[in-house]
Amino acid sequence: MNSIKKGNYAPIYLLMGTEPFFIDQVTNLLLTNVVEERARDFDLTILYGKDTIPEQIIETAKRFPMMGSHQLVVVREAQYLDRSLDQLLPYLKNPQAQTVLVFCFKHKKLDKRKKSYKSITKTGVILETKPLYEDQVATWIKDRGLKYGFNFHPHAIPLLVSFLGTDLSKIDKELQKLNNQLAAGQEITPLIIEKYIGYSKDFNGFELQKALGKRDLEHSFRIIRYMASNSKKHPITLTITILFNFFQKLLLFQGLPAPAKAPIVLGVSPYFVIDYQAAARFYSMKQIAQIIGHIKEADLKSKGVGVQNLPAEELLKELIIKIVTS
Repeated sequence: MNSIKKGNYAPIYLLMGTEPFFIDQVTNLLLTNVVEERARDFDLTILYGKDTIPEQIIETAKRFPMMGSHQLVVVREAQYLDRSLDQLLPYLKNPQAQTVLVFCFKHKKLDKRKKSYKSITKTGVILETKPLYEDQVATWIKDRGLKYGFNFHPHAIPLLVSFLGTDLSKIDKELQKLNNQLAAGQEITPLIIEKYIGYSKDFNGFELQKALGKRDLEHSFRIIRYMASNSKKHPITLTITILFNFFQKLLLFQGLPAPAKAPIVLGVSPYFVIDYQAAARFYSMKQIAQIIGHIKEADLKSKGVGVQNLPAEELLKELIIKIVTS
């Protein structure tokens, strides 16, 4: 991205992988920098892999810019060209110097054994993106928030991760929404998240793990009922992932020689170590290992393995009872 900002363009970019946010970021930067707005009708071409054949890409890429120093050719949904990309080899080996050709290969990776991949490694730039882990997403939100001038209450970032998961595009969209609504430098609190993103500060995956950490069956059931009635905002797969991560980290915490190392080992803020300390009094390592097994079983059931048409609320209630009675 720094090279693009300096005007040092590669003739070919292969942007591929399972985290589309970074692919969009690089593509948008190229769209902003390579062709001036006044020249876009002449020197910018957007193609779509579903509706494009290799010959059309080659023909377009071989044109010369009409108004600027470069023309930009962006092939969106390039994953649909997976089987025919090797037909572009003549161009990939000898690209037009005044053309910037971009392949957006989302949610998939180009086979590195293909001749087209090997050719791009020599003449262009390849970016492979992967989803961030949950603890990495928390750090990313904090850094991204700085861009918008936000300060975060200690509970705010875990709430965002609990609600939005690890989808960076979705998270950034919500941060932009907050940026449009709030004053610069305003602290992002659970109340603000509830107001502007529509998230309940009392009934969510983050509060569920806290309730289970205290073996509070009654409150856990209240949270589950609320979440089940708002299944679009609280999909069962996300809830199961949150519980798995919590008990996996609790198992790590139980094995620590000293709690002082917990923030680094668990990848959490020191503010939240107290939650693991509290839960460690209620669950032994043996119990936690059993609970992780129950969570994996619930994950399979949520995907239809071994059971049919079991409502999410009933599945989660069954899981919670197993956790609390372990």
